[in-house]
Amino acid sequence: MEVKEIRFDTVSKETYGGKNIIYGAGYNGKLLLEKLHERKVSVEAFYDDDKSRWGEDFCGKRILSQSQFAEYDKKLTNIFVSSMYIGQITAKIKEMGFQKVYASLDLLLEKDSEDFKFNKYTGNQDYIRDLEYLLDVSQDSLTKKYFGLIRETVLKGRAIPEIVDLYCGEKQYFLSCFKGKLDGLNFLDGGAYTGDTVREMCEEGIYPGMVYCFEADDRNYRKLVEYRNSSKNKEYIVCENSALWDCRTKLGMKFENYNARIDTGAKETTVETVTIDEYFSNIKTGFIKMDIEGAERRALAGGMKTIKRDRPILAVSIYHGLEDMVGIPKILMNELERYSFVVRHHSYTYSETVLYCVPKELGIL
Repeated sequence: MEVKEIRFDTVSKETYGGKNIIYGAGYNGKLLLEKLHERKVSVEAFYDDDKSRWGEDFCGKRILSQSQFAEYDKKLTNIFVSSMYIGQITAKIKEMGFQKVYASLDLLLEKDSEDFKFNKYTGNQDYIRDLEYLLDVSQDSLTKKYFGLIRETVLKGRAIPEIVDLYCGEKQYFLSCFKGKLDGLNFLDGGAYTGDTVREMCEEGIYPGMVYCFEADDRNYRKLVEYRNSSKNKEYIVCENSALWDCRTKLGMKFENYNARIDTGAKETTVETVTIDEYFSNIKTGFIKMDIEGAERRALAGGMKTIKRDRPILAVSIYHGLEDMVGIPKILMNELERYSFVVRHHSYTYSETVLYCVPKELGIL
């Protein structure tokens, strides 16, 4: 099965016969749907790996369940991958037997150029020096390649296709070197969404102590609780409808549902915040995952006492903005002693980059 790139300059309603399904019901899926509609290409439905969304309406289209998706003709149905996880998704589609698969990497990179605004940092010498510092101190080859590519991208002022070469193929948050080393640890899941990381943990055969899930968006939180209540391991899962921050306060939210994030200027939707240091004052942490849409630095500042006390493994997203790409590594490298630091890139675009920080005494990295 060959994955073909969608060339929108030549797309028309005659290009794709049969049924058309978009794989990935998120912002990128909405963007792809709009592009296809502009060219009179009809889309039957969406499919998404998030089971909690099966049966929902998204952009006027149904999100299929896995069984509904599997009923489509494997030879005639066109699958358009909107997600940044092209490698992982392609493998799943191939296993299901579909033969006509298309990706939109050019469209995703164009979106990254617009979202990250690389060109605004092209002449920022302080930022370039920070990247060069991280290049110098990084001891891992893939980590060096990452900071080197971000430097090249900033200098060119746009997203470049070489980002694909950094895709590591490892499970996000659960690297192969962690296998057998995480059982019994208390997990902090910052940005728990609807429970996807907890589900992944179960699929990986990890047996934690307790899992403390923090999800700020109310709708996602309700789905998270539904998942917890239906789980056979529900006594080990704690759900909190709070945002992680550096102080206890109330903050605004924007982009609810699949892309909810803190917005200090928003008034209509608000969320209570909590600090890691306060919440875990009497609870030992062993693993901290953070994917909280740009609030990572504030959350780390509110948890540094706990992190230094317990010396957990950290898996922190650094892709929510160019400042995070250098700011979070600099902070943690300066604050944490006797830790190993590696960056792993888990998608085909500039998203889903994680900084892993592992205490050297664990002998994992």
